Amino acid sequence: MKDNEKARQIYGNPTVFKKCRADKKFAYVVALARAVNALNSAHSLMMSTTGEDAPAAIRDRMNSYFFVSGILYEALKLIRAMNTVFAGDKSFEGSLRLILKDASGQALEQMHLKSVRHGGVFHFLPDRFAEAIATTPMTECVFASTFGEQKGNIHYTFADLITAEIGVGTRLDDNVVVTQMMEKTLELVKQFVDHSENFIGDQLHGWGFRVLPVALRPAVELPHSSQNQA
Repeated sequence: MKDNEKARQIYGNPTVFKKCRADKKFAYVVALARAVNALNSAHSLMMSTTGEDAPAAIRDRMNSYFFVSGILYEALKLIRAMNTVFAGDKSFEGSLRLILKDASGQALEQMHLKSVRHGGVFHFLPDRFAEAIATTPMTECVFASTFGEQKGNIHYTFADLITAEIGVGTRLDDNVVVTQMMEKTLELVKQFVDHSENFIGDQLHGWGFRVLPVALRPAVELPHSSQNQA
């Protein structure tokens, strides 16, 4: 971390936390924060492999997009669930609610995000893959690509291409459709993250959370398995 970067926490003291636990809205804000974490992590996988053409890098970029699409589909469902709970909330109406009114986002959700989410991200259904395989315009099958002998470097290319066709709903060489789909998806992700961060900040401020500087310390990690311990 650079010297001019300061570690901060958005902190709620015991009184604030007690108030939040008694408010049914708090769970929705926590769920929204989890969705933002998932989207940011999935998108970072794409950015970290930009310009690389090794099989593993191509695999990671493709799957980053698949994960982003599936998570975004679920995130939109969360916003709909928040409609009633946050009805009349000016912050919600002026941010996240606007996403649901966007006709372009609605079309993207139904035409592409839903197919990727159900077909190749959170469900791995052979019947769905069989349908896509039966209609693919591909005339040959490069099933996998790899570089070197290290485990985990392999990219099962054909499986990802079939998943991409499921999401696109047409031929992958239809550059106009593919480009528009990807651009609209990433723009929707940006809108969702921006609106979510503003909305979460407004809610936390209302509950009494404060932004405090903190001393640098190691990030919280899950315990290591006994196999990794000396």
